[in-house]
Amino acid sequence: MTTGSSYEKYEKTHSDYDKTRMAVGSEQIIRFLREQYPDSTKQPRILDAGCGTGVHLQALKQAGFDLLTGVDASKTGLEKTREKLGTAAELVCADIRSLPFAANSFDVVLFSFVLQHLPHQSEDELKQATEAVLHNVANILAAGGHVIIVTCSREQMSPDAGCMWYYKYFATAANKLAARFLPQESLVQLLQASSAESAVSVVPLETTYWTAASLDPQGPLQADWRSGDSLFALCEKTPDLFQEQLGHLQAEIDSGAVLTQIATVKERTERIKQGVLLFATKSKAA
Repeated sequence: MTTGSSYEKYEKTHSDYDKTRMAVGSEQIIRFLREQYPDSTKQPRILDAGCGTGVHLQALKQAGFDLLTGVDASKTGLEKTREKLGTAAELVCADIRSLPFAANSFDVVLFSFVLQHLPHQSEDELKQATEAVLHNVANILAAGGHVIIVTCSREQMSPDAGCMWYYKYFATAANKLAARFLPQESLVQLLQASSAESAVSVVPLETTYWTAASLDPQGPLQADWRSGDSLFALCEKTPDLFQEQLGHLQAEIDSGAVLTQIATVKERTERIKQGVLLFATKSKAA
């Protein structure tokens, strides 16, 4: 079995991944966990499945959570995580489709922008692959535990109506990427079906996440900047088109039109946000 992303070469891109990436949704995740586990002497065992370079684990550690485990198929990502956390988290190199943990090992399992990387050739295959992952997670999750998914809707990923200003310039790849994200109703159904995970809620992100780097008009022209978005792994599959699109972006930079595009998308993003959170609670009777 090929491990890791089915289309992104994270062993390479994780070296520069943090240039534009943040712990999306971490504030809401932390608030949820504090509500569920108010007794600080009984901390939840948290697994970040597909932890990448550890930005969510870092946020959780800073919030006072100590029982942390990260899994990723990218050794480079785990090295970056280790730089952030030292020995504060257990790190395991593995694929999320074959998590090497015993039953009831965790109270919380987090997936942040991970499930779209599962290999598939159709939406039905993606549903099947996601169902298999969630079924396995249900086994390692304790009764009463929680699955948290950070993801995007297809509207939020849209090059014309979404929340990423530069997707307009790489529309072909952006549409392909959007199609890799399961509709929220499908995720809800899969969560409900996976081993008695009874209560599922879908919550929009409250925060919009911008950095100086993420709003840099020149960013997509730079290879290290592009490492923070797997969109560009799809762009690179059509190199001639990609170069043409980069040229169009450069022309928009030169004319100043890109600044209008960035401002338009920033305003729209305050309305549609940059993602959603799904919280699923496994039945205590499971």
